[in-house]
Amino acid sequence: MTIPGSYKSHSPTETMALAGSFAVLLKPGDSVGLVGELGAGKTEFVRGIVAALRTTSEVSSPSFVRLHSYGGDPALYHADFYLAKSVDDAADYGLDELLSNGAIVLIEWADQFPQLLPRDAWWIAIEWQGGDEQERLISISRGNPPE
Repeated sequence: MTIPGSYKSHSPTETMALAGSFAVLLKPGDSVGLVGELGAGKTEFVRGIVAALRTTSEVSSPSFVRLHSYGGDPALYHADFYLAKSVDDAADYGLDELLSNGAIVLIEWADQFPQLLPRDAWWIAIEWQGGDEQERLISISRGNPPE
């Protein structure tokens, strides 16, 4: 599979498999901004990355905790801007420090404060397709947030 690009997923299993294939591209200091409607599959994509890079796939949305740590080398963090009320509030997550220390940071709802992500951030946009509740279009790019 060639990444970046756009891919169709017909199930959570396919979404996780794509995320696992994408995960091998991640290097220390990389950030991944995930965007999409509520329930589109952002956390499922994160679950696939974590399963590929760690021995666990125990992942939940950090909406109320704001930041989960999955340890390892490089350290892997999962953040969520959903409840952040301002850019200052989101900046308090300390993502710049985590990235400068070589962590990989996955950020759901990153489009709310794209200025907090580095210019070379990866972007994952997940959209429902057609009338099929399971079908998604997953677009993977680097450097520019999706519009």
